[in-house]
Amino acid sequence: MVEVFAVLFLASIGAFAYLAYKLHQRGRQVWKRGVYIAWTLLGVLNFISGFSSGNMVIMVIGASLAFANVSAFLTSYVESELRVKKILEVVSGIIALGIIVYGYIITRSLILGVITLFILAMLFMAFAASYLQPVIR
Repeated sequence: MVEVFAVLFLASIGAFAYLAYKLHQRGRQVWKRGVYIAWTLLGVLNFISGFSSGNMVIMVIGASLAFANVSAFLTSYVESELRVKKILEVVSGIIALGIIVYGYIITRSLILGVITLFILAMLFMAFAASYLQPVIR
C-alpha cells in the first residue's frame, strides 16, 4: 500500500513540477501560483514526515493535500483545452478524495472519519444544489 501511495505521489509531483516550470516561463501571476506550489510542498513534506515516522494519518493527509492542490492548480491556472489537462485535474481530484476515504477505511482514525463525513456532506450539498437550482429559477 505504501509503495502505491509513493508511486502515485511521485508521479503527480513530477507532473506538477513540469507544469509549474512551463507556467513560470510565461511569467504571469507567478506569486499567486507560488501559493499552490507552497501548499503542494507542504503536502509532500507531510507525506515524507508520515512515511519516515510510520504515521499513516499524516501520510494520508499529506498525499491528499498534494493531490488536491495539483487539481486546484490545474483548474485555476493552466489555460488549455487539451483533454489530457481535464483528465489530469479530475483524476487528481478524485485521488485526493479517495486517499482520505481509503485512509479512513484502513486506519479508522477519528480525524479522517470527520474529514470523510465533511467531504460526503459537501458533495451531497453540491449535487442537491445543482439539481434544485433550475427548479428555483
